[in-house]
Amino acid sequence: TIFEELMTVKKDILALDAGMRESEHRMTDLAGEELEAEMKRYAAMQEAFEEKYLADEVDRVVFEYVRGYGQTELSGGAMGLLSIMTEKNAEDIQGHIEGLTEKGLIYPVAGKPGWYGADYPFADD
Repeated sequence: TIFEELMTVKKDILALDAGMRESEHRMTDLAGEELEAEMKRYAAMQEAFEEKYLADEVDRVVFEYVRGYGQTELSGGAMGLLSIMTEKNAEDIQGHIEGLTEKGLIYPVAGKPGWYGADYPFADD
Protein backbone atom coordinates (compact mmCIF):
# COMPACT_ATOMS: atom_id res chain seq x y z
CA THR A 1 0.00 0.00 0.00
CA ILE A 2 1.00 3.64 -0.23
CA PHE A 3 1.18 3.88 3.56
CA GLU A 4 3.53 0.88 3.76
CA GLU A 5 5.76 2.40 1.08
CA LEU A 6 5.84 5.70 2.95
CA MET A 7 6.75 3.94 6.18
CA THR A 8 9.59 2.12 4.39
CA VAL A 9 10.97 5.39 3.02
CA LYS A 10 10.73 7.12 6.39
CA LYS A 11 11.91 4.14 8.47
CA ASP A 12 15.23 5.69 9.56
CA ILE A 13 13.67 9.09 10.21
CA LEU A 14 10.90 7.52 12.29
CA ALA A 15 13.41 5.46 14.27
CA LEU A 16 15.43 8.57 15.16
CA ASP A 17 12.24 10.46 15.98
CA ALA A 18 11.03 7.64 18.25
CA GLY A 19 14.42 7.50 19.97
CA MET A 20 14.38 11.25 20.60
CA ARG A 21 10.83 11.18 21.95
CA GLU A 22 11.68 8.24 24.22
CA SER A 23 14.74 10.13 25.46
CA GLU A 24 12.60 13.23 26.15
CA HIS A 25 10.28 11.17 28.34
CA ARG A 26 13.17 9.56 30.22
CA MET A 27 14.73 12.95 30.95
CA THR A 28 11.65 14.04 32.91
CA ASP A 29 12.37 11.34 35.50
CA LEU A 30 16.15 11.73 35.73
CA ALA A 31 18.49 14.00 37.65
CA GLY A 32 22.21 14.57 38.09
CA GLU A 33 24.62 12.38 36.16
CA GLU A 34 21.85 10.21 34.72
CA LEU A 35 20.16 13.30 33.29
CA GLU A 36 23.47 14.55 31.86
CA ALA A 37 24.07 11.18 30.18
CA GLU A 38 20.56 11.15 28.70
CA MET A 39 20.96 14.72 27.45
CA LYS A 40 24.18 13.70 25.69
CA ARG A 41 22.40 10.70 24.14
CA TYR A 42 19.59 12.97 22.94
CA ALA A 43 22.06 15.50 21.50
CA ALA A 44 23.85 12.69 19.63
CA MET A 45 20.56 11.55 18.07
CA GLN A 46 19.71 15.13 17.10
CA GLU A 47 23.15 15.54 15.53
CA ALA A 48 22.80 12.25 13.63
CA PHE A 49 19.43 13.40 12.32
CA GLU A 50 20.82 16.73 11.13
CA GLU A 51 23.96 15.21 9.58
CA LYS A 52 22.05 12.54 7.71
CA TYR A 53 18.98 14.48 6.60
CA LEU A 54 19.89 18.16 6.83
CA ALA A 55 23.50 18.43 5.71
CA ASP A 56 22.62 21.30 3.37
CA GLU A 57 22.35 24.65 5.17
CA VAL A 58 19.32 25.81 3.16
CA ASP A 59 17.52 22.52 3.89
CA ARG A 60 18.21 23.05 7.58
CA VAL A 61 16.84 26.62 7.55
CA VAL A 62 13.67 25.62 5.66
CA PHE A 63 13.12 22.58 7.89
CA GLU A 64 13.61 24.55 11.12
CA TYR A 65 11.28 27.29 9.84
CA VAL A 66 8.50 24.80 9.08
CA ARG A 67 9.11 22.81 12.27
CA GLY A 68 8.97 25.98 14.35
CA TYR A 69 5.41 26.61 13.24
CA GLY A 70 4.32 22.97 13.01
CA GLN A 71 2.43 23.93 9.86
CA THR A 72 3.00 27.06 7.80
CA GLU A 73 2.51 28.58 4.40
CA LEU A 74 5.70 28.74 2.34
CA SER A 75 4.87 31.51 -0.10
CA GLY A 76 4.65 35.29 -0.07
CA GLY A 77 6.15 36.78 3.07
CA ALA A 78 7.50 33.46 4.31
CA MET A 79 9.33 32.91 1.04
CA GLY A 80 10.73 36.44 1.26
CA LEU A 81 11.97 35.80 4.80
CA LEU A 82 13.52 32.48 3.78
CA SER A 83 15.22 34.24 0.87
CA ILE A 84 16.75 36.75 3.25
CA MET A 85 17.79 34.06 5.74
CA THR A 86 19.41 31.82 3.11
CA GLU A 87 20.47 34.39 0.51
CA LYS A 88 18.72 32.22 -2.12
CA ASN A 89 15.93 33.12 -4.52
CA ALA A 90 12.40 31.69 -4.31
CA GLU A 91 13.06 29.19 -7.11
CA ASP A 92 16.09 27.76 -5.28
CA ILE A 93 14.18 27.56 -2.01
CA GLN A 94 11.26 25.82 -3.75
CA GLY A 95 13.72 23.17 -4.93
CA HIS A 96 14.80 22.62 -1.32
CA ILE A 97 11.16 22.42 -0.22
CA GLU A 98 10.54 19.75 -2.84
CA GLY A 99 13.66 17.85 -1.74
CA LEU A 100 12.64 17.93 1.92
CA THR A 101 9.17 16.73 0.91
CA GLU A 102 10.64 13.85 -1.12
CA LYS A 103 12.76 12.83 1.89
CA GLY A 104 9.67 12.88 4.08
CA LEU A 105 11.02 15.55 6.41
CA ILE A 106 8.19 17.96 5.68
CA TYR A 107 4.80 17.26 4.17
CA PRO A 108 2.20 19.23 2.22
CA VAL A 109 -0.81 20.06 4.40
CA ALA A 110 -3.96 18.56 2.92
CA GLY A 111 -6.47 21.14 1.72
CA LYS A 112 -4.04 24.05 2.10
CA PRO A 113 -2.07 24.68 -1.11
CA GLY A 114 1.41 26.04 -0.38
CA TRP A 115 1.29 24.90 3.24
CA TYR A 116 3.79 22.45 4.73
CA GLY A 117 4.19 20.78 8.09
CA ALA A 118 6.85 19.01 10.14
CA ASP A 119 6.27 16.93 13.25
CA TYR A 120 9.65 16.47 14.94
CA PRO A 121 10.82 17.28 18.47
CA PHE A 122 13.16 20.15 19.20
CA ALA A 123 16.60 19.49 20.67
CA ASP A 124 16.08 22.06 23.37
CA ASP A 125 12.42 21.37 24.25
